[in-house]
Amino acid sequence: MQKKLFKHGGSYAVDLPISFVRELDPKTVLIERQADRIVIAPKRELDTIEQEPEFAAFAAALLRDALRRPSKLRDAKEVWDKEWDELLKGVPRGED
Repeated sequence: MQKKLFKHGGSYAVDLPISFVRELDPKTVLIERQADRIVIAPKRELDTIEQEPEFAAFAAALLRDALRRPSKLRDAKEVWDKEWDELLKGVPRGED
């Protein structure tokens, strides 16, 4: 489907067909810019923090800091305590 962007205040907008959004609940979408396209997808409860643009910047900053100061890195077993166990109670464990 091809649609034209139109001015809306100080931004641009696009009309989506009612059939696209009729059953969309909540009426919130994620807009992602890929190399040569713009993707509009419904926001789902299972969407993760890794999809947020700020997460990539945060992870890159952690990596830069770790590479600059490797002596500050610790094994997880050295810093893990019961507070972490309580915080993560009920969170399913991944394979990694």
